[in-house]
Amino acid sequence: MKVLVVSAHPVTGSFTNHLRDRAVAVLRRRGHDVQVTDLYVEGFEARLSRAEWQGHRDDASGKTDVAPYAQQLLRAEALVLVYPTWWSGMPAIMKGWVDRVWIEGVAYTLPAGRSRVRANLRNIRRVTVISPHGSSKWVNVLEGETGKHMVGRALRVLLHPRARTQWLAIYDMDRADPVRLARFTTRVERAMARLGS
Repeated sequence: MKVLVVSAHPVTGSFTNHLRDRAVAVLRRRGHDVQVTDLYVEGFEARLSRAEWQGHRDDASGKTDVAPYAQQLLRAEALVLVYPTWWSGMPAIMKGWVDRVWIEGVAYTLPAGRSRVRANLRNIRRVTVISPHGSSKWVNVLEGETGKHMVGRALRVLLHPRARTQWLAIYDMDRADPVRLARFTTRVERAMARLGS
């Protein structure tokens, strides 16, 4: 399976990046074709410029700075997003990747005279999010779990009609001991071992 792993954490030795590395190792060991994009290492520009916003209906092929990221999405059969949940959502750089790459002509088309988009990423059948949360599960529930719903609802409709999503979260991570962190790492590894089966 062609798996695109996109990660977003600014600290190389973070637990988030540790989880990404473990996920990638398991996926490769299982024989998947894995492509890894670390948005911080690559210096991804998260800001949507005025010109981009004004030309958001233009042909996506002319948007050369995001074209490689668009090609990754169009090639993938599974998507693994690895990022910490901050303020109930994705880090700005990951949200910027969505804003700038999941555009018309890549993630969807809007036929002339219609008000409903048509999904373009029907090649993607699996999405897994791996996300450490500093706060408790209850705090996230009270906040509305906006990051979880964005992936499971808003992005999900642009994929294959039978695409499955999986949310792997460790809550209250700021107080997690090494045993709990190791248990969650094992949970991530097991989920990656089952990807595509």
